[in-house]
Amino acid sequence: MVARLKGNLPELFLAAQARFAGQPPTQTCTVGADRVELWDADDFDPWATLRWPTVRVLRYRQHKPNGTVVEAYWLTDFPAPRVSSPTLYRLAKSRWEVENQAFNEGRTAHGLEHICHHHANSLLIGWLLALFALTIERLYRLRYLRRGTHRPRPAIEFVRLLRLSLGPPRPPDTS
Repeated sequence: MVARLKGNLPELFLAAQARFAGQPPTQTCTVGADRVELWDADDFDPWATLRWPTVRVLRYRQHKPNGTVVEAYWLTDFPAPRVSSPTLYRLAKSRWEVENQAFNEGRTAHGLEHICHHHANSLLIGWLLALFALTIERLYRLRYLRRGTHRPRPAIEFVRLLRLSLGPPRPPDTS
């Protein structure tokens, strides 16, 4: 797991800030045109409900050619021998790329605004959408996968059949 560390876990965040503030970076690397400083420690105490022996925290400071500096903290359960600091940095940055692409597409192609994912209604809607997607997938598996002697259906036929099957039942044809 790789998750952003900020005010959501104030004790761990403050402990990481205090520890890394007085230290030089454990590693410096170049990513594209950016210079990236990395601080990495895997011996932070877990919070009460976390069942990990320790928590690994990565801090990065990304220096862009235009002079801007981006800094963030991330936590993970990946052990340092398995995932190096630069690899963990790339994993953390790739999470933002995927999320930003999804928000970008939602806004530009579908007219959606930014989703407030920490709001109670947003969480409920997220879960309902996930259950709806699982239900559609299950219906597809049960009804339209290639089983038996029928021909495989093209995708558009599946969509039409699914829309019809989700609609109100039709009265029987008595003609």
